[in-house]
Amino acid sequence: MNRSLKTIALGLGLAMAAAGTAAAQDFDGFYLGAYGSGDFTTSPNTYGFGANAGYLYEFTPGGYVGVEGDAYFPMSNPNIYTASARLGYDFGTPFMVYGQVGAGMDSTGASLWTVGAGGEYAVGGNTSVRLGVDRYQPFSGGPANYVAKVGLNYRF
Repeated sequence: MNRSLKTIALGLGLAMAAAGTAAAQDFDGFYLGAYGSGDFTTSPNTYGFGANAGYLYEFTPGGYVGVEGDAYFPMSNPNIYTASARLGYDFGTPFMVYGQVGAGMDSTGASLWTVGAGGEYAVGGNTSVRLGVDRYQPFSGGPANYVAKVGLNYRF
């Protein structure tokens, strides 16, 4: 399965490079997305999938602030549901870097906090490719999980 994740990441990277001449796109507005993921801090590695929905507001040219809800479904681990505040910047290009911080809970009822960062590339037609890493940490302490995510978002 690790090989397929690398293949997907390579394919998305090639698609982003091929679309490098795309015009700058606003990332503001409502969006829905889906992603595949890998948690490489667990042994054995855990793979999963998830969905996200959110809203970004462009408060200054290239600067975005917003909120996002996320549902993450890892294999053989509790599901995780979070809400986060997002901050991003697009540098006048179709690429936006972002950071986020939030809180949530898993399907066992344990509370946790999360922090993440990544990049999003507008490939056109209101669609963007997203690559990032999120850290999930229980409020009660214990080990943190670092989850790499690769997905697509669609803006309305």
